Amino acid sequence: MSAEVAEKSSTKSLTISRRHPLVNWLLAILLMVSGIYLSIIEFAGLEWLSRSGCLIVVLGVWSGLGGIIQERLLIGRLNIQHRINLARVKKKLRLLNAADEYKASEIESIEDEFKAQTETILQAVRLQLGILEVSLLITGTLLWGFGDLFFKLT
Repeated sequence: MSAEVAEKSSTKSLTISRRHPLVNWLLAILLMVSGIYLSIIEFAGLEWLSRSGCLIVVLGVWSGLGGIIQERLLIGRLNIQHRINLARVKKKLRLLNAADEYKASEIESIEDEFKAQTETILQAVRLQLGILEVSLLITGTLLWGFGDLFFKLT
């Protein structure tokens, strides 16, 4: 029972970074503002807002790659915690001279918990980073395709 408490408290520390989407969106806004400013002053033409859209699309693609890395890191940390918890429970069961059936059921419950936590983390990471990636790609594509029209029509 103490292994379950330790496992649950240790997995609470495995959370998705909120900083990653925030930094990406701040960078995207900075690119948009820079593109608007350079277009207003007509630095080498009016197409800077469109060019900033292109850079936001690149940022969206990079955020997808960063999401894959973040997912692998979280799963790696969870795997390490799983191995530690499994070793603790096995040691405790050996010290208690528990029956083989009880040992098998305890280990199976730990394995099931690990699979459930892995799936939960994967779903959360994929949802958060999927939303970030798609929103950056849509915003960047719209600016890239139509950003110059904003200044040509005004």
